[in-house]
Formats: sequence, structure tokens, C-alpha cells
Amino acid sequence: MEIDLKNKLRALRRQKNITQEDLANHLDITSQSVGKWERGEGYPDITLLPKIALYFGITVDELLNVDKARIEEKINAYKDESRQLNNKGDMKKNLELWEKAYKEFPNDFGVMVKLMYAICLDSSNYEDPMPEEKLRRITELGETVLSKSTDKDYRESVIQMLCYSYRGNDDKKALQYADMGGNFYVNQSNLRCHVLSGEEGVKASQEYLSNLIREAASTAYGIPQKTKLSYEEKAEAYTFAIDIIKRLYSDGNYGFDNYTLANNYYRLAHLHAEYQNADKTVEMLRECCKHSLEFDRIKDLDFDYTAPMVNCLQQKKGDVLSTNTCNTAYIHMKLLEEKKAFDYIRDDERFQEILSELRKHAAGEE
Repeated sequence: MEIDLKNKLRALRRQKNITQEDLANHLDITSQSVGKWERGEGYPDITLLPKIALYFGITVDELLNVDKARIEEKINAYKDESRQLNNKGDMKKNLELWEKAYKEFPNDFGVMVKLMYAICLDSSNYEDPMPEEKLRRITELGETVLSKSTDKDYRESVIQMLCYSYRGNDDKKALQYADMGGNFYVNQSNLRCHVLSGEEGVKASQEYLSNLIREAASTAYGIPQKTKLSYEEKAEAYTFAIDIIKRLYSDGNYGFDNYTLANNYYRLAHLHAEYQNADKTVEMLRECCKHSLEFDRIKDLDFDYTAPMVNCLQQKKGDVLSTNTCNTAYIHMKLLEEKKAFDYIRDDERFQEILSELRKHAAGEE
């Protein structure tokens, strides 16, 4: 537990509008001693702590920021437990965890944001639009953070969640939150790319580029959901999303984005199945299966990316936020078993081989 006396003492002195010399005179010590405390070069004698606390009208614990340190320690414990639950895909218990944390720390903005995420990620939340009661809670928490917190990261997270939550419920309100977001060109990641140089600059640029590519892919495969498109136009949207991901990882070391590729190949397979193009359906399902199995193999590993445009980046297993209690092979297995679009090809030997391969590696929820 870290004691942060120097910042607390400086803040208290400024609130009271006194100089280091004023405080030193009250304590009958030198102003140089107070200066050392505020620079973190030493601590007051223990016998002076009650006198300093009394002078500022606070407790000794408050003076030493011990209460704050204890709170941070407890919240960090909640975060550690939450990471474990997320890795298991147990969103229900994760929501219960942050509800408990919020009852304990109802004024902590970080806890509010975590609770908002937990509500959004709760498996029962995958209803479109979001249920009214959960939307109300997210709005109450989010508006509290926006009205009282100046933390940039908290505010950006809240704006994003509120925008997505209102989508489909009240698009006008969703757009109001969307307009609170930053400009595409003037954002932290973009500006850092232009400022930093050397290895730092390369890494910042690669991080920004990889995020841009993922966002572009997400935008592309979302287009067919927004309006009526032809068979060819839908196929182009999904293929574009696949192609730009593959171009980023030019050496085939896709890492976590095997998951993105698997899902997009599934979308293409389902599209071809709707038009009963058997050869294309099988081709896309084979790719879907390949990337599903590869993602399940590497999702709990740490490794370095090796393609030229991402070779300063690393994959950490803690970066995967799972919302499922099963693996990717199981998810795609169930889709192939249950989606009616594949009925026309269900007896095809090629389809059965793919399904058998997924079943062999499927894990969870059975």
C-alpha cells in the first residue's frame, strides 16, 4: 500500500492558501523540511502527523491518503477477479461482481464505468434493442460520470457505451452521444503518431494502423446489415473485411484476428448458402473452420507479431475478452448444425467433414 503524502500535503496547503513557510511556522520547524516532504524526499516525524492533520481539519489516515490506498487496493482486487471471470466467459457473475463493487464504492467513477461494461456484456443483454431497464441503468451511471468526472478515458468509454446502447432504442439520442465523440483526425492515437519518432513512433503508428484496419473491417461487414444489397455487393463487403485483415498480417500470423477472420468467413459461407452456391459455401466454411481452430489454439498464449506492419506489437492472453463459456469451434459447430440456410448442403460429404472437424475440437456448454 503506497502512502502518497507529498501530493496530499501540497493540495491541502494550496486549498488553505498558505505557504510552506506558514505551515513550517505552525509546526515550529524549517520550511526546508516541508519542502522535502512535498518533494517526496522524506516524511514528517510521526509525532507531527496528528498536529498536521488537526491543522488541516482531517484525520491522519486522510493526510496519508491511506483511505484512498485501501480503496484502490480493494478495487484492484475486483478488477483481478473480473479478469478471471471474463476469461471464463462468465458474464453473469462478472455483472454480480461489479454490482457488489458499486454498492461498496458508489461514488467511484471507475467502478461506475466497469459496471456499465458488465451490464453491456451480460449475456442476457444481447437483445436488440437493449432492454429498457438495463438501458435506464446504463444511462444513469453514464450521465453521472459525464456530469462529474473529468477523466478523458472514463468519458470516452461512457460516450461509446451510451451511443451503442441507445442504437435501436432511440437513434436520435444515440446520435447525440455520437456527436460528443472526438474528430476522426484529431484524436490521441493519431496525434501521437505524428509527434513520436524512433521505436516509440513506429510502435504508436503500428498500434494505430492495426486499430484502423480492425475498425475498417468492422465497418465493412456492417454495411449489409444497414440496407438491401445484392448478392454480389454483400459478398464484396465481407471479402473486403477479410482482405484488409489479411493484408495487415502479410505473413499469415493473424493472432487474435483469427477470430475476426473466422466470423467473416462464416458470414460469407452463410451468404453463399442462402443462394445455394455449394462450392463457395464449402470453400468459405473450410476457411472459417481453419481460423476458428487456430484462434482456439493461440488465445491463451503470449507471442510477438511478425509481419512488417505490426512487428513491434505483442499479443497478450489477457487482451482477449471472452463473453462465452465455450470455444470458437463450438460456436461455429452449433451455427452449422442449426442454421436452416445450410440444409441444402447438409448431406454433402464436404460439409460433414467440416462439421466433424469442428465437433472434434468443440469445448463447452454441452
